[in-house]
Amino acid sequence: RIVDDRVKGGRREYLLKWKGYGAEDNTWEPEENLDCPGLLAQYLRQKQQAPGYGAGGIDLRQVLRNVPDLHRIRVSNSVDNALLPTDFTYTDDYIRREGVPLPSNVVFPCSCTDGVCGASCECMRVPIYDERGLLCTVLEYPLHECNHLCPCPPECPNRVVQRGRPIDMEIFRAPGKGWAARTNKPIAKGEYICRYTGELLTNQDAEKRGGDTLTYLFDLDKEMPRNCEPAFTVDARLYGNVSHFFNHSCEPNLAIWAVYINHLDPRLHELAFFATRDIKVGDELTFDYCPHDVVASSTQTVHKFACLCGAPKCRGFIF
Repeated sequence: RIVDDRVKGGRREYLLKWKGYGAEDNTWEPEENLDCPGLLAQYLRQKQQAPGYGAGGIDLRQVLRNVPDLHRIRVSNSVDNALLPTDFTYTDDYIRREGVPLPSNVVFPCSCTDGVCGASCECMRVPIYDERGLLCTVLEYPLHECNHLCPCPPECPNRVVQRGRPIDMEIFRAPGKGWAARTNKPIAKGEYICRYTGELLTNQDAEKRGGDTLTYLFDLDKEMPRNCEPAFTVDARLYGNVSHFFNHSCEPNLAIWAVYINHLDPRLHELAFFATRDIKVGDELTFDYCPHDVVASSTQTVHKFACLCGAPKCRGFIF
């Protein structure tokens, strides 16, 4: 099928998605190479009928593959005619690349009685979630959930991130920012949003990517001493979930925590977003791309990315 078009070198080319092949095998072809007048006419008709997905939006599953049915995500654009990037593939997991080992799977089961975690179980003595499943700590300590050896069921109050959650969000075109994400339902302070997913790379391979990839790279350094290089990095530019569209803000409404579920390897923890305050329907979802950078004065550091978040206390740069 035809998924995009462009003008290059004075002639129009079309991006073809080949049946049975992944997005990485898509190819740009000049119009004279196309032997599918019906597909071309259909593509042009759809493009004219819904420029930029229109203000009403469409289901994300019509645009990207692998989007889970429980994720209710709309895509809308009332700003311009831009379409979602065709080289982006949706995934709710890490995609492990060369040089990234499997995590050490040394974990210990909890000692809950009758398969129910309660106040007497060691995993609940210092609870991280309340009875509604909301994060009840403001400390940025890693979160340790029950694992596959624990006898408790999936409904255990200490299994929040691993259960996932239905996502009811909208990816929309934000003036001056590009693509962004907002919520279609109220979100309570402490509510789990989603994980940060993408390609899992060695730090050395991540350093080679650079360029526009910089704003999608997230080092797994939550348990690394300051000024120490992490071993691995998540790159969400080409693979990821809805968190790919979370923009930066100097006064964000989300924060990210390290989470351990079925292993305790500090090099390869999960990354999970939680709301830091109540969020109203229609509010954009944002997090601080580099929260520790605020300690550096803009007169002492050369910052590569200016900030356009518009927050009252905007520091003027992202990092």
